[in-house]
Amino acid sequence: MNSSRKTANTAADAVVELISQSFRLNSRLQAAADRMARDAGLTGTRWQVLNAVAQATRPATISDIARWMGLARQSVQQVANALAEDKLIAYQSNPKHQRAPLVVVTKKAAKLLEQLDEQRYAWARAVATTLPVADIKVASEILRTVREKLSG
Repeated sequence: MNSSRKTANTAADAVVELISQSFRLNSRLQAAADRMARDAGLTGTRWQVLNAVAQATRPATISDIARWMGLARQSVQQVANALAEDKLIAYQSNPKHQRAPLVVVTKKAAKLLEQLDEQRYAWARAVATTLPVADIKVASEILRTVREKLSG
């Protein structure tokens, strides 16, 4: 057995398992988001981008949104363009950079996000029924720490 690949009970083994479980969880979360968003005429991915634009604490560019989401700017741009065609986001001029417009959600999108939030919280309550809140908070903090460590 290649000893550099796996050793008994090391932090590296635990991180590899955490990442493996995270990938599998991400697939299931994406499928759940797709199911919830379908009735609203969205995909889970469009919902995620729309939600990121809505949650921005300051006027944001596509690059900002992509960076916050940990995605490539080009992929977020494609989704944003589709959202703009559906009148869910709007582009506004950016006084700091002419070629990087700011994106904002429209009133139509704000209403849609309210409806989706109701579904998301109902789903979350159902998932949370068997999980201790303290464990959820610890898991969230661990994932946040790993994400921040991978960010740079």
